[in-house]
Amino acid sequence: MINQTDLIKKFSEIDDSGFPDFYSYKRPLEGGLWILWVAKEELGIKRLTAEQIASIIRDVKEVSVHAKSINNAFARAKGKIHIYHENGEVYFEIMEAGKKHLISQAKEGSIEVFYFEPGKRYTSKRFLSKNILDNLMGELKIVDPYCSERTLDILNGIENKTVKFLTRVENLRQRERNRFLRALQDFKSENSNIEFRNYSHTDIHDRYIISSKLLVILGHSIKDLGGKESFAIVLNRGTSKNIFEVLIENFNRRWKQSNII
Repeated sequence: MINQTDLIKKFSEIDDSGFPDFYSYKRPLEGGLWILWVAKEELGIKRLTAEQIASIIRDVKEVSVHAKSINNAFARAKGKIHIYHENGEVYFEIMEAGKKHLISQAKEGSIEVFYFEPGKRYTSKRFLSKNILDNLMGELKIVDPYCSERTLDILNGIENKTVKFLTRVENLRQRERNRFLRALQDFKSENSNIEFRNYSHTDIHDRYIISSKLLVILGHSIKDLGGKESFAIVLNRGTSKNIFEVLIENFNRRWKQSNII
């Protein structure tokens, strides 16, 4: 096991720009998880003690915290960490649920903008699926007036969430519409958690996704991401309450006026 002096030195030299901002977290739980995540990904160190974590936070990040606070926080962390007992010491390792927790918490109280480069459809598809959709909580309400088989490819990975997808098939050319509707029937047989409805009126233009805590505004339809330059703007519900209320009200009204596809 690496000694404390070397551990502090290695952490002070890490480029952590690829991780959420450490200082956006205010509690020992998130601070401790962040240290475990960076240690695992950047240093290849999978396990640390509460004292090691607290020492890094104090000496590298210059934030006062005690090992006892880390232990107490991790006692309530459930599946976010795994605990090991070795040679009389207790070690902690961050799990995937802990990483997702940090990502979701970093977005609270802020605005995030994601850029989709033109000509990178595959990369954009994976980024939307893994970095945005997978981290949205609760029921998803999606509005996208233009759909295709590629839309279904992206949604196919959504599990353990109910999805209400509102679109307008009249916007599609006849041939494209027929292909989409045929593919949708096969898609529905394997994705009972996702319901599509058609809204025949012409007053839907924007593309957005509403979750329990976050609103994602898309510059282009899901099917076109990566084809042209585009952005996704992520807003927190707590700081964008008025926008959330309006969009949810509009969605619910249109959903009632729409027909199941």
